[in-house]
Amino acid sequence: MLPVKSQTLLGQIRKLENELGLRLLHREGGDSRLTEAGRIFTRYARKVLSTAEKARQAMDDLKDGCVSGEIRIGTVDSVGIYFLPQVLRNMREKYPGVRLTVLYRNSNEILQALLSNRIDVALVDNPRPDRHLRLETIIEEQVSLVCGRIHPLFGRECIKPKDIEGLRVISLSNDTATGRLVQSYLSRLGIRVKSVASTDNIQTAKKMVEVGFGVTFLPDMITSPDISCQGKSLGRLARIRLNPACNRHIVLATWRRSRTGRSTNSFVEEIRKHSSQWTPCTESGAV
Repeated sequence: MLPVKSQTLLGQIRKLENELGLRLLHREGGDSRLTEAGRIFTRYARKVLSTAEKARQAMDDLKDGCVSGEIRIGTVDSVGIYFLPQVLRNMREKYPGVRLTVLYRNSNEILQALLSNRIDVALVDNPRPDRHLRLETIIEEQVSLVCGRIHPLFGRECIKPKDIEGLRVISLSNDTATGRLVQSYLSRLGIRVKSVASTDNIQTAKKMVEVGFGVTFLPDMITSPDISCQGKSLGRLARIRLNPACNRHIVLATWRRSRTGRSTNSFVEEIRKHSSQWTPCTESGAV
């Protein structure tokens, strides 16, 4: 006679077979072996048990005060390329149990993802106000005119509105917050430019300037890696200050009323810390 535990297990297997409408075990005499259905079911069952174990461990970590779990981050290309990587590295070094995932979209789409709970925190530029969200400016930077070496403006330190009129410009599309910011700036000053191309990708705009296709307006974050703080020329591009200035705001967005978890709070604090130390080159010059 089988032990009580074995009888109970066989009873549970038979019940499961009845629910599935398939046999999971071949029973021959005192031996049992898995059927094809049994092998498939076992493979999935192991995944479920593994996930359940990870969930239990995550709950234990929370009780013990550990920073772990997943942080879902949404951001725009420029911030994700030039600001965020160091924050992610710092988080990984401090909290190895945290899994970081990053979603890249334009600012409006990122905020929609935050509002629909598809991400936990957002880093966007010049967002529209929303009563459900807490918006905190972490970086304010200038947008400059960028031209190539063969352009007549190469080497200029500053440019006034009258000198922008009629320039051949590679535009950032209105799908981007920076594109809308620049368009508003030009309209406010009554400046007309000739758009020779439009793109929603900052790297594309920058490369087009490098090959002499035209000029463009880019946040300083984009060109800072290519310019020394002494303004030394690398021979490709020049960054020219706008007068009056055009400023872009990098904003940290979180839910206004909902409480965030320990992991997300740690990430937010790391963003604030890194932004307080953020010192991109602020001089004009060749890049």
